Amino acid sequence: MRKWFRRFGTSGFFIPFILLLPYVCTIVLNGADKALLLHSPEVEELVPLVLVAQLKGDYEDEAVKAQAVIARSEVYRRLEAGENEGEICGKIGFGKLLGMADKLQQYSVAAEATAGQVLTYNGELKLVPYHEVSNGKTRDGEEVFHSGEYAYLKSVDSSQDKESPDYVNSTYVAASQLPAKLVIKKRDSAGYITALTADGSWIEGETFRQGMHLASADFSVQKMGKMVRFLCKGKGHGLGFSQYGGNEMAKEGCRWEEILEAYFPEMEVTEVESLK
Repeated sequence: MRKWFRRFGTSGFFIPFILLLPYVCTIVLNGADKALLLHSPEVEELVPLVLVAQLKGDYEDEAVKAQAVIARSEVYRRLEAGENEGEICGKIGFGKLLGMADKLQQYSVAAEATAGQVLTYNGELKLVPYHEVSNGKTRDGEEVFHSGEYAYLKSVDSSQDKESPDYVNSTYVAASQLPAKLVIKKRDSAGYITALTADGSWIEGETFRQGMHLASADFSVQKMGKMVRFLCKGKGHGLGFSQYGGNEMAKEGCRWEEILEAYFPEMEVTEVESLK
């Protein structure tokens, strides 16, 4: 595989951030396209920037390292699929960068500590999803995608998520804006809705969740006068890595390798240079 990354030195986290500064400032002042004309970033330089988009709030160092491996895996997978750095950078919220110097320092340390490490299945780069909070159990990939290609994403216990302040979320919608008859038809083994009908028409659960801007697809529906309440458990699609659960493991002293093994038991941490 083409050598996309370069290891930073080990003299402290200030060096990686300083190396990122010219690139970050170019992005903020001129936009991602201009930045890429002036400087083509390597993967290790991209990882801290990708983490800005992937993480919200404060996380323990080991949890950030776990997310850094996920971020790096996603960048390499997309490069392998033919995307370029501009397409990857284009989805990063660059407007936040100047106000996140402290986070970029932490993220740079995480990238350096895990340099070159990616998650693979049978020696191949695969989709490595993540979400903020599960409903207490992550989802099975084969069930969600209806394909054996994603069987490596196993459902695992993440019961610590039930302690998250974002575990239960309510969304209220005017009944007049909804179908007259909304019926939940099927849930997967983790409890997330996979199919429902709206006035007789079938809708995929995650599609409905995103369209209605619900916190998760594990929800109940309650009529409350002229309003309908969707009571959701968890936050996000529920597949793969639970950021809250991983952070709780880090608080308990788990290393990033242990965190990733818990959430991706079928996958392996691999040195990217060993991939063909």
